[in-house]
Parts: sequence; structure tokens; C-alpha cells
Amino acid sequence: MLLMAVDYVQSKVNILTEMSQQKAEELLEMFAEGEGMEAMNTSLALHLSELARELGRDYLVTRLLDHAVKVASDAEEQGWCQFELMKHQNSPREEIIGLGMASESEGLKGLAAGIFHHAALMSLGTDEAMSFANRSMRLREEVDDLEGMIYGHALLAHIAKEEEKFDESKMHLKKRLEIIPEKESFERMEALADLAHIHATVGELEDAQNLLIESLDLAIQLNELSGILVAKWGLADLAEISDQPDEAMVQLSDIMTKFMEEGEIVPDLVKQRIAKLTES
Repeated sequence: MLLMAVDYVQSKVNILTEMSQQKAEELLEMFAEGEGMEAMNTSLALHLSELARELGRDYLVTRLLDHAVKVASDAEEQGWCQFELMKHQNSPREEIIGLGMASESEGLKGLAAGIFHHAALMSLGTDEAMSFANRSMRLREEVDDLEGMIYGHALLAHIAKEEEKFDESKMHLKKRLEIIPEKESFERMEALADLAHIHATVGELEDAQNLLIESLDLAIQLNELSGILVAKWGLADLAEISDQPDEAMVQLSDIMTKFMEEGEIVPDLVKQRIAKLTES
């Protein structure tokens, strides 16, 4: 069980999207409290520092980063430690970009790609965002970083959409979907829903509907409430656009029923939307 937990943590970037907060707290306590920290390598310590940050455990973030630096075995691990420390300290964007440029010049392409991806996120809304995202993607392609390329295409699609370059956004979302392994059902579920949204944005409603249905099928297989919510909400949108309020009501009512069956609180937005449809 312990080894499975280690593998799980090391394989995820945004851990809280994959587990409940209670489970995340338990995992953090398992590894980071007491003497357990001494057995960690740099990779695990850095992943857990991200988890501690998301849970608001700032005192543990510092301890974990200090330990990660202490056990770093090479220049790349030391660079990742420096990068995470800079994020923790809210270092200026220019300093983080400087670390990325230095890492690239030293041949640490995976590290540089991660830093430039972060720089793109810090630059959203500016002309530099696309430049940093493209630089990150180029490096990830050079080192054949499949997981990084999946995240990279999602970011490039988001930036293109914000710039109203919808065909470019669609292209990146399709590439993202193409390279996600079939076994990664959760990631495919999200990617299908994202691609459906851009199709709907440009008026390709039939394509959007087909993609949402495929995403919904995966969400049901996974019993993933968030995926069911996103897909059925999108299907309700398409129904309303097509002047089918009864079908929209069916989709929204299905969301409410599923949440109640799972003993979860029905989102207020779903209740409000149902009430609005009832009144109209």
C-alpha cells in the first residue's frame, strides 16, 4: 500500500484534482510527518511540497523543500528545488525566467520547459504568454516529454482561445487528445470536454455534442462527478442553443439526481439554472 501511494504521488502534478482533501491530508501526514521525511528522495519531497502548499501547510512546504535540496543528487534536481523555492517565495517573474534561460543553456531541457511553462502562466493576458508556451513546448518535444506535451497543448489552446484564434486553439486541443494514452481515461474525459467547448464556441454544435457524449461516457465509467457535471452542463447549453428547453432540463435534472445518489451537495448553479428553466 505504501509503495502504491509513493508511485501515485510521483506520477501526479496537481494531486488535489485526483483525490479528496481528506485523502490528501492522510497521504501528506503519512510521508511528511515524523521520521518519514528522511527516507524521501528529491522527487517525492517536491511533489509533497506542492501538496502541502495546496493544503495551506506552509510550515511543511519549507521543511520539504529544505529536505529536497539536501538530498538532490544532480544539477537538474537542484534546479527543480530552486524553481520550487522561487515559486514558494513568490519570486519576481524576471528571476524565474532567468532560471529557465540558465537551465536551457546548461542543457537541462526538461527543467527549462517546466520553468517556461510556468512563465507563460505568469504572463497570461500579455503578448509574451504564447512565446513562453511555445518555447516550453519545443523543449518538451526535444526530450519527448509526453506528459509535458499534454499540458503544453492545453496551455497553448487556452492562450489561443483568449486571443480569439479559435482554429489554432482547436488544433492544439486535437493534438492533446491524440497523444493522451487510451488508458488515461480521466485525462481523455477532460480533453474531450475542452475540445467540445471550442467546437461549440465556433458554432460546430454537432461535433461538440458528439465529443461531450464521449466525455460523458468516460465520466460515467469512472463515476467522476466533476466530469458528469461538465458534460451534462455542456449538453444542456447545446440544447438551449438549439431551442430545446425540455432536453436542457433533462440534462440538468440528471446532474441533480446523480449528485443526490452519491450523497453529494448539488451545486447551486445547477439549482439556479433548473429554477430559471422552470420559470420560463
